Amino acid sequence: MSLEDLNILLVPLTASEMAQVVEGWQAHLRSHLELLSNLNLDIKVSSDTAAEDLRKQLTLVQQTNKSYLDNFQTAITAWQGKGASPEEIKPYQDYAYAATAGALRTTDPKTLMNAALDWLTDTDGGLGFLISVLTIMVAIWALMLVARLARRMTIRGLTRVPTLSKLLKSFISTAVFWAVMVLGVLVVLGLFGVNVTPLFAVFGGLSFILGFALQETLGNLASGLMIMVLKPFDTGDYIQVGSSSGFVDEMSVVSTKIRTFDNQIIVVPNSKIWGDIITNVSASETRRVDLVFGIGYSDDAALAIEVLTKLVAQHELCLKDPAPEIFVGELGESSVNIFCRPWAKNDDYWTVFWDLTGQAKIEFDANGISIPFPQRDVHLIPVEGAAR
Repeated sequence: MSLEDLNILLVPLTASEMAQVVEGWQAHLRSHLELLSNLNLDIKVSSDTAAEDLRKQLTLVQQTNKSYLDNFQTAITAWQGKGASPEEIKPYQDYAYAATAGALRTTDPKTLMNAALDWLTDTDGGLGFLISVLTIMVAIWALMLVARLARRMTIRGLTRVPTLSKLLKSFISTAVFWAVMVLGVLVVLGLFGVNVTPLFAVFGGLSFILGFALQETLGNLASGLMIMVLKPFDTGDYIQVGSSSGFVDEMSVVSTKIRTFDNQIIVVPNSKIWGDIITNVSASETRRVDLVFGIGYSDDAALAIEVLTKLVAQHELCLKDPAPEIFVGELGESSVNIFCRPWAKNDDYWTVFWDLTGQAKIEFDANGISIPFPQRDVHLIPVEGAAR
């Protein structure tokens, strides 16, 4: 009797009737174990030719014995489901385990070797297992190939939508890749006879639990999606968020990697970025360079403005439009501050900043314009009658 038929027949039976079924299968198993033992004894005292015939019989009896053992275990499990206590089941389970170990230990070694070789070359045994493993490996390789192809086609399609950020395009293509992988794995498991329906229940329960346990991570996920959709910045942009600033190297659904000028990597949770003020320095193609030069009160401010105007006009990276602004912007405690505000392309900002700072020092020295140190005048007022 097959296991499927046995399971069907056991459904209407009561616990007391199940006990009788277990007793019956134990009796069948015992009779075949007795036959197995007798054949092993006959093999020991038989000639080679007779022993080979007995080994063939022994192999057939072992196959039947395995079937009886499986049915016996199935009946025990069904009886347990009908309300049998552990004390009632334990003797039968012990018998099944002891019978299996004893039959394996007392079987003729040559018969065991022949059985092992038969199992290795059987399509339902080792050969079938090897074929299944190779099939799974080929299926996974094909699945990864399909997933990569789907990701490549997704990226190609998203390039036609210029309004999407690079971050969102990367997220969508990655999501498509893993969606294809997960669906493909479920299909492969289904083709190999695995019931995937319970997996959906498991995933549902896990998602419910993880929803409570990973609330902060889910907040980062929501913030990451908002950043990708609304595009306050993109990869390669220079941003300032809170106390962190640098170039956006990479962004996942939970965090953003920022690379500073000295090549440090800062990982910032997306919720911290979305909940703070974001300054995107790279958002515009041009940027104003704000420079302040302090000169002495006794120096000629008009000459300083003329010198700075000449330097800005001669610098090839300073833009003519918008026009630069150079003026006296502040009368400080120790200096007259000249504001110099040329415009440059975003990528040239720091080059212009450093060039003009160095050139202004050289030209001020050449024209006798001083850059004063911070100073303070102290007036001493004598007090009559004070000791000198």
